[in-house]
Amino acid sequence: MTSGRVVHVFSAVPGLGTAIRRLLPAVDIVELKAELRRVDGMFRFVDRAKPYPSYQLTRFGGAFGPTMAEYVMGHIIARERNFKCINQCQEKQVWDQKGLAKYRLLEKLTIGILGVGDIGKEVARTCKTFGMTVWGLVRKIPMKADRMSYIDSYRQISELPELLRSCDYVCNILPSTPETAGLLSGDVMHHCQEKKSVFINVGRGNIIDDDSLLKALREGWISGAILDVFDTEPLPPTHPLWTTPNVTITPHVACVFFDWQVAEMFSKNYENFVKGKPMEYVVDWEMGY
Repeated sequence: MTSGRVVHVFSAVPGLGTAIRRLLPAVDIVELKAELRRVDGMFRFVDRAKPYPSYQLTRFGGAFGPTMAEYVMGHIIARERNFKCINQCQEKQVWDQKGLAKYRLLEKLTIGILGVGDIGKEVARTCKTFGMTVWGLVRKIPMKADRMSYIDSYRQISELPELLRSCDYVCNILPSTPETAGLLSGDVMHHCQEKKSVFINVGRGNIIDDDSLLKALREGWISGAILDVFDTEPLPPTHPLWTTPNVTITPHVACVFFDWQVAEMFSKNYENFVKGKPMEYVVDWEMGY
């Protein structure tokens, strides 16, 4: 017997309705097909000139951090320990001990993380575990009591040039908002030229336009790029990034979610909602995430 409550599941996540039914058997689940997969996609239809909606909107969270940290750390280790060269040597049956013994220790490297929220803090924690020096870019510098022990230095967006000059790796995890779109476009990345930073983008593709990124690579301001997100997806087969040296491309798979994860988060928030308790991961209409 159901409770008489009906939940409309408007989602592009395959199997989500079935997963929710397992956790909320007393609720009628009505599935509706949707194409939007992210909160920032929904904000394209929000008119910021008008009052924001009065209802609460929640997002999925809490599970992406460790998975994203695996991707970021895995690529850093693969690059610093020359995994690509190791594979090439093995294919050619070459014993290049002298060449492959040249690598940098992670404890001597600095990473700047653009956005240290729910996901970014887990990336920061993992990088610190490996001994890296960690800088975090934030809207507002937290009070000393609220600072995370695994972030060595905080910088605000106005101090972005200093962060870029100081970091061997620059990892973008910022959401897509009017304030972050194009943040690294133009000649901003020239600040990376002293360290020849490696740019990792697992946030949103519109943090930098393609021409600006290609120029940063061509001019040698950055020594490489590890890209999982793009302004246009799928990335067209003829796009020059595919053949640009020192660029690693993955098809937006750095951090995927599973139906059971979303169902667990939704069910917990649903129970909080019907009991009048605060929900988790409530979206701030003003900030856009």
